[in-house]
Amino acid sequence: MQFDWMVQCYAGAGVHRDTPMLKTVDRDTVMNGVDTAVDAGLEGLWAPDHFMLGPKAEEYEVWTLLSALAERTDDVDIGSLVGSITYRNPALLAKMATTVDILSEGRLRLGLGAGWHEEEHHAYGFDFPDIETRIEMLEESVRIAKAMFTEDVPTFRGDHFSIDEALNNPKPVSEPYPPIVIGGAGPRMLRLIARHADEWNVEISARARGKPIEFKVKKFDDYLENEGRDPDDVERSWLAHVLVREGETAVEEAVDDIFPLPWGEESDMEDQQLTDAEDARDRGSMLIGTPSQVATQIEGIRDLGFDKLQLMFLDFPDTHTMELFGDDVVPEFQ
Repeated sequence: MQFDWMVQCYAGAGVHRDTPMLKTVDRDTVMNGVDTAVDAGLEGLWAPDHFMLGPKAEEYEVWTLLSALAERTDDVDIGSLVGSITYRNPALLAKMATTVDILSEGRLRLGLGAGWHEEEHHAYGFDFPDIETRIEMLEESVRIAKAMFTEDVPTFRGDHFSIDEALNNPKPVSEPYPPIVIGGAGPRMLRLIARHADEWNVEISARARGKPIEFKVKKFDDYLENEGRDPDDVERSWLAHVLVREGETAVEEAVDDIFPLPWGEESDMEDQQLTDAEDARDRGSMLIGTPSQVATQIEGIRDLGFDKLQLMFLDFPDTHTMELFGDDVVPEFQ
């Protein structure tokens, strides 16, 4: 299995579930986390595509951050998890992705999704069409990106986007192009992912909505076969929160420091809470416990067919969990 860090580049300040212990965002804290993740043996660095998450709305922009990560690291994957196609013209996005792929010498993984944060769209002046329209926009964006990555004189005309001889030189280093990672788990999204993606990502809220994840895994395999693709050819990744301590007493103490936490997306966090470790494991699929307990939870994820985890460490900017995970959990899967 591969273990990556979902770079926690926005301040949760005791409220946001993803970075509850991070009070403010600053360069040294984030870059120390990056260096620690690499030293701990994590193999990828991902960043979210938002502008104003958390109670302070302190957050770094994803593509600017990925450019810095390309220069700071040598041999880990870097990627957006996931980029909203509503925030950037797809031709510009393809050019940006190509540049980061070149700067990283072929380490970029292009994560894309349909977007969800309505308040953020309105604040920044972006249109926020209905989900069916956003999925159509996502498919056209993927087609434009692939064309610009591979064709000498790419041209495309769709219902939402078009390009006309949109030259993209030099081309990406990755062959034939940076792997496309698409996040989502609804039926229409799964069909789109089966058609276009090199990696399927399932984040927390996608697992919580609708049918159980076991059902979604089975349907995804069916959709891949319908597209004439081998299910083994598409990687599967799982975004998860994690908290690890050496013993159960230390786990309980850390949980008491962090919980309760709001649960859900920004729009409905006020209405739901995760109260303790058991609640966080059951409703949030959070990986909490001693190294052996967390390893057992990960085995269950692996048994579902997911071979990669992108992790958010609940105690960050403390790097205790990150280091302990690298020392005592990662070796169990090598």
